[in-house]
Amino acid sequence: MDLVTREAWGAPATSPAAYQSSAHGVKIHYLGSAYTSRKHSLCDDMVRSIRSEHLANVAEDYVDIAYTALVCEHGSVFEGRGTHKRTGANGNATLNARDYAVCALLGSSGMTVPTDAMLNGLVDAIEWLRRSGDAGLWVGGHRDGFATKCPGEQLYAWVEQGAKRPAGVRPPESTPDVYVVREHDTISAIARRLNVPWQELAAVNGIAAPYTIYPRQELKVPGLIAPVVPPFPGTSAFVVGRRNPAVLDLDDCLIGQGFTRHHDGNGYQRGDLFTEYTRRNVADFQRATAELRGDPDGYPGPLTWTLLHS
Repeated sequence: MDLVTREAWGAPATSPAAYQSSAHGVKIHYLGSAYTSRKHSLCDDMVRSIRSEHLANVAEDYVDIAYTALVCEHGSVFEGRGTHKRTGANGNATLNARDYAVCALLGSSGMTVPTDAMLNGLVDAIEWLRRSGDAGLWVGGHRDGFATKCPGEQLYAWVEQGAKRPAGVRPPESTPDVYVVREHDTISAIARRLNVPWQELAAVNGIAAPYTIYPRQELKVPGLIAPVVPPFPGTSAFVVGRRNPAVLDLDDCLIGQGFTRHHDGNGYQRGDLFTEYTRRNVADFQRATAELRGDPDGYPGPLTWTLLHS
């Protein structure tokens, strides 16, 4: 994946858009205006231009470029608002809170047919948002749920066919998996989530004691495989005021996924005591997760436990 960070194309390092813990999926967009093929060296100019247009749009009152990411005809993925930031591109507040938005630099006239490199880059962006932004498996078009022609007939046909990589186009075999560090992440929590030994994760990235990592840092992940979910310890492990070793595991998941806004004023601390702060943070996760938001009581059951570890 050729990821061009915000700083690399000329935006502030962090978007001021609202935090979003996860997304149902990813919506694909296009520019919906005339667009002409260009040299790769000019693609960052286009992304800066889009951001400027959005910031100048008084009617929409955008706080930043509207898209989560943008993909050029050469296959590069330009970081827009980025992971865990609410998009402004899907049409209304409800749709923006539901899915991330990835825009192909493709027009309604001029250049209207996506290149294989662009389609490959779109898949890269989708996989990046799943890996580092907690996006779900659903992929759709802007027109899904909103009255628009976006992302155009050519691109929407590709979405309807499964949004797959073009035949014969694959990422380089040597490209390592990458994880983008979130706020409050620790090396052990990341290793647990990705099911890799933390010592190996640290060694591959040249991280030595005291194993300090920083938000937005990209970590190479050796042998990334699906995380293993430990057995559910039972509801008796999660009673306010009681201690249980399973709460330590629960706290790792809450901290790793960023659900830590409730605490005693000193930041949310990992521990084996299931507190009222723990329960409220679990409830935040449940409200943010489609499968759980019907009963966000803050007490982990088997499904909450599984999804927190996924």
